[in-house]
Amino acid sequence: MRLAGAVLCALLAIVPSAQAVDPPALKPGEKPQPGSTEAELWYGMDQAELQIRNSPLRVTDPGLNRYVQDVLCKVTGEYCKDLRLYIIDVPVFNASMAPNGVVLVFSGALLRMQDEAELALVLGHEFAHYRQRHSLQSWDKAKDTTAFLATFGVLTWVGGAGLAGGIAQMAGLANMMQFSRDKEREADAIGFGVATGLGYDPQAGVRIWQRMQNEEKANIRAKHSPVFASHPKTAERLEDMATAASAYHGSFKTNQEAFDAATEPYLQKWLEAELSRRMYDTSIQVIRDLRTGARPKLEGIYDFYQGEALRRRNKTGDLAQADLLYARAVGNSNAPAEAWREYGFALKRSGKPQEALLSLKTYLNKKPDAGDRLFIEQDIARLEPKP
Repeated sequence: MRLAGAVLCALLAIVPSAQAVDPPALKPGEKPQPGSTEAELWYGMDQAELQIRNSPLRVTDPGLNRYVQDVLCKVTGEYCKDLRLYIIDVPVFNASMAPNGVVLVFSGALLRMQDEAELALVLGHEFAHYRQRHSLQSWDKAKDTTAFLATFGVLTWVGGAGLAGGIAQMAGLANMMQFSRDKEREADAIGFGVATGLGYDPQAGVRIWQRMQNEEKANIRAKHSPVFASHPKTAERLEDMATAASAYHGSFKTNQEAFDAATEPYLQKWLEAELSRRMYDTSIQVIRDLRTGARPKLEGIYDFYQGEALRRRNKTGDLAQADLLYARAVGNSNAPAEAWREYGFALKRSGKPQEALLSLKTYLNKKPDAGDRLFIEQDIARLEPKP
């Protein structure tokens, strides 16, 4: 499970040799010198962290945090003791590792991942930025711009999601600094090496960047997501990952079962949050990609939310497609209870009142505390055969 020497050289060849102005890589446990520019940067991040700890957007579930923390420690090794993880409930793909050791992982990123190998690769990329002090290299330039003031304001927008307080400062700084493409390529190469060195599937990066490319193409609002605006083009990164992965042969780990166990309790919540963005073209693509190759127990969930995205977008033909997806969803016992409600409405629209009646009753049986119970009961009463 070792990258062939020639391919590793090719992957790293796109990273320029270190310049004299580049600081040395951060060592485990290292702190900035008092009064230095780096100390200034750390201080700002420390103040932001105080707000993040108590943010209502912070996901505090012990099981999910413990799992992601464990993967983080695998990836960062002896640096792990210097890092503090915060999982943030924001439905966009974003992750960052601040100079002072604060690690942010957005729920939108976890939704878009399908196994532990993909999580390890993303964390490895962010770890490379942290260890190589890329933020420090950008800080002096960034703080002299007007964007600096916006970053440390009350509100920051990241990928269409409004963020406030310390989270805005951390995420805003990461986007404002806009690491050079060379630094991004360096982080890609290091992250890939770290993840594969731990035995993770080398195809993880190919899968991630293929899905990100699909999502970007589906986004009618912008050619590229703001999160990745400064990065190499997605097609370029996908090609680099595919080239590097092609040197690997044999079996590798994805630890999919462990990833599923930690994230499945949140899957429907994250899918609801994804739809709340009202960016239905991209959501449809995101869910379609997740559905492709999904484990059988998750197929009904993805079918239902794909149907919901289409129904809410409501372009010509969307409702008919949604109805077909609702029908497919109810064939899976793990589908959300709401799938039977929407399928019931679909049957009602198609002139099948008795089948609709059965589906709506199934919905209420599966969700006795449904908030719309009174409305559904009225529909049921209208569909009941009259004596």
